[in-house]
Amino acid sequence: MSYKRVKAVGANCPSCQRKLEVLFPETGQELVCLCFRCRTIYRLENQMFKKIPLSKSTTAEENQLLAKLVQALPEKHSYKGKGSQLRKNDWGFQRSWLSLAEYERQFGEALGYNQCDLREAATICKWCGKELPQGRRSFCRDSCSRNYSQATFTKRHMASLPYRIACRDRFFCQISGEDLAQYNRHGIRIPASDGELAIHHLIFVSQNGTDYEQNLLTVSAEVHKAYHSGESEIVEKVHAIREMRLKKYGAKMQF
Repeated sequence: MSYKRVKAVGANCPSCQRKLEVLFPETGQELVCLCFRCRTIYRLENQMFKKIPLSKSTTAEENQLLAKLVQALPEKHSYKGKGSQLRKNDWGFQRSWLSLAEYERQFGEALGYNQCDLREAATICKWCGKELPQGRRSFCRDSCSRNYSQATFTKRHMASLPYRIACRDRFFCQISGEDLAQYNRHGIRIPASDGELAIHHLIFVSQNGTDYEQNLLTVSAEVHKAYHSGESEIVEKVHAIREMRLKKYGAKMQF
């Protein structure tokens, strides 16, 4: 069975509004939509998205089949590196970002960029853009502070480490310059992803690349896809950044 995978304009996840990955199957097969943020599968019925329920537990028979699959995989598809962001489970390794405490323990330094101020001027409110009253430095009123915190922390859908890397790069793609920040209802640019942001490892996880900040690069989802598809212009730009950083930080970028 073969599928064509596309992102359709207007096909957004009912839960988080991220663009759905639509799989066009062979004739006669069911149309399937995937949301990687919610980790949910949908099917299209009468112009409505219906969630396909997934069981969280596996049977003993399914576990045996999974074990056989892992053993049958070619060597190149098995992560055997010691990469900092790999967590071992029953079947191999699972991708997981370092916590900030673990980052500091492993690399002997704290990760900065815990403040990300994208305002055009320090005299305006971070949320609504109005001039700040005397005595206030960030928000013109408490409701703006609450709304800002909710958008940039409670609902940001990013782990702390990649979020701080995005803050370091001020939510711009470091290859194309694309603006990847979210704009709120007041038209103000805030430090939260617009859903098209990706964090790229300059040295791959499979090559023992670490979560060290200099091994991480903020890019757009489109650039990330183009790089891994081997698009020469994108690959050349990313590799230029990688080589420059390796000369100075190589010992921490790779185990």
